[in-house]
Amino acid sequence: MNETIELDLKEIGTTLVKRLWALILCAVIGGLAVLTYTVNFVTPTYKSGVTMYVNNSSGVNGQYMSSSDLAVAQRLVETYINIIASHSVLDKVVEASGLEGLTAEQLRGMLAASAVGETEMFTISVIAPDPQMAADLANVIAQVAPGEIAKIIPGSSAKVVDYARIPKSRYAPSYTSSTVLGFLAGGVLAAVFVIAQQMLDTRIIKKEDLERICGVPVLGVIPEIDEEPQTASARKVRR
Repeated sequence: MNETIELDLKEIGTTLVKRLWALILCAVIGGLAVLTYTVNFVTPTYKSGVTMYVNNSSGVNGQYMSSSDLAVAQRLVETYINIIASHSVLDKVVEASGLEGLTAEQLRGMLAASAVGETEMFTISVIAPDPQMAADLANVIAQVAPGEIAKIIPGSSAKVVDYARIPKSRYAPSYTSSTVLGFLAGGVLAAVFVIAQQMLDTRIIKKEDLERICGVPVLGVIPEIDEEPQTASARKVRR
């Protein structure tokens, strides 16, 4: 015979409301715990990037850019990004940066690139644990990348629109997001514990529990006996 556990949503909701203080307490503890861990054990990172422009002029002496040139430039954005993230380019960036111990593979893991809307511009950002390091590496990429792109794609080049600046605030982690996630996790775990505890409770507390188990209606209930009157009469007899 298979035993099944029935879920009474109304009863579960009532139980959760009764223990709302415990859920809030666990949520607050979870938020504070995650915030404390983030502040003390998660290394903050900083993001700095350069904005570059895809130049694909085919006009006379490169004086103008036609609509077809503009469309080609927009399609070249992804190609430029992939070229910059290649080993051949990153090896030269690492060499030019003069940072000891940094490899091209590590630098690739620090890069973030994206097109600027539907334009022929794109950004190359470096995420590093030091703000000065992030800005320096991004600017080295801006110095090395245009020449390397010109070698690979004849007739095309990348021009720097904005050089990287030293970031004044951290990129990650977000203390607010960490606290909110911890708060939600603490509350959800507490709610799951309360629901599981109720589902696994096999005690018969109310007559409805007996009806559910036996499958027959309850004919009578023994009322609770108030012993206070008996105690009072007993005191009178003793006097």
